[in-house]
Amino acid sequence: MVKSEKPALLYLSPVIPALTGNGLAMRAGTVLECLAQRYDVHLLVAPLYAPFTSHMPEALQKMCRRATFVSTRPQPRGWLATVDVWRETQFDVVHVFRLSMVTFSDPYLGPRSRRPRRHLDLDDIESVTRRRLAALYDQNGDSVRAAHEESEAARHEILENDAFGRFDRVYVCSALDQQKLEGRTRGSLHVLPNAVRLPAEVPERTAEGIFTFFFVGTLGYYPNEDAVRYLCAEIVPRIRALAGDGFRVNIAGTGASQSLRRDVNMAQVRFLGEVADLHTWYAEADAVVGPVRAGGGTRIKILEAFSYSRPVVATSIAMEGIEARAGEHVLVGDTASDFAQQCARLVTDRELGSRLARNAFTLLLKSYTLQSLANALDQMDQQDRG
Repeated sequence: MVKSEKPALLYLSPVIPALTGNGLAMRAGTVLECLAQRYDVHLLVAPLYAPFTSHMPEALQKMCRRATFVSTRPQPRGWLATVDVWRETQFDVVHVFRLSMVTFSDPYLGPRSRRPRRHLDLDDIESVTRRRLAALYDQNGDSVRAAHEESEAARHEILENDAFGRFDRVYVCSALDQQKLEGRTRGSLHVLPNAVRLPAEVPERTAEGIFTFFFVGTLGYYPNEDAVRYLCAEIVPRIRALAGDGFRVNIAGTGASQSLRRDVNMAQVRFLGEVADLHTWYAEADAVVGPVRAGGGTRIKILEAFSYSRPVVATSIAMEGIEARAGEHVLVGDTASDFAQQCARLVTDRELGSRLARNAFTLLLKSYTLQSLANALDQMDQQDRG
């Protein structure tokens, strides 16, 4: 292996990084791309979530010095074998993506005399998100899962407090999450924003006549499943009452249960399931909807809608952490009635949608591109040197 002039960075991830698709995998991909500009990246993936993709894009693969995907189930033999080989490398930085990967970082941290710098990327404060999930389950009448999520929230808070004492840098994806963690971390706390790649071209609207709303997300994730049920059961009928039947809703995403598929089988709603090319469906969309009622971090799918210059109607939780203002960049509705009214406004006022999309695209260029992410890393490095 030819020696690199860049410092060596070990990137530990629970998902295979991706260019598009699932937001978690996209976060892994965009951060990897920016780190590869300044480090010799060694990627080690231990898939801890349902697989969002079975392979890594060639463009990202080429950015890595080496990339290995290992299983930790049923016994971590594959992981341990990889550890024995990889810890021969002296890493300058160990970058851990997500709290779940912290325990896997121990073999690589080295003796104190040559300890690498330790960076933890928390795109989500899981103790907070788990409590929100508990509240959502409780709201939907599922007390058993609500109690489980409350227990998980308490467990994750303990894990967070332990991890915060072991890392030199902790990354979060928004200033809001930074405020939530102030005083809890030993190392420096930085905002490393979520980012999206701009499409090669912004598609012109292709569908004719009928106004089309678009929802896209991983439907095996409960907040997204709930959002789709909420949209179909409570919001769509209200839009129909306000705007007639001159609209439809397209729903795309992986992991939908059979019961969800049955529940969205209704007039004016088209369930697409997993789609190979989101570009096609954004081209058909007049607006993107995000009726999410729980979750954490910032929604990359909202930023993706901005990148396609499509106006967005969302809840406050869906917009949390994104520096967008209601009425200027997006329309916000936190009840079914308010959400439907905002959707109906777009059906009847095309100029409103165009103005929101232009403003949101400008905001994206300012704060949520790969260059924004790179600038944030540059600023952190300057602070460390200064």
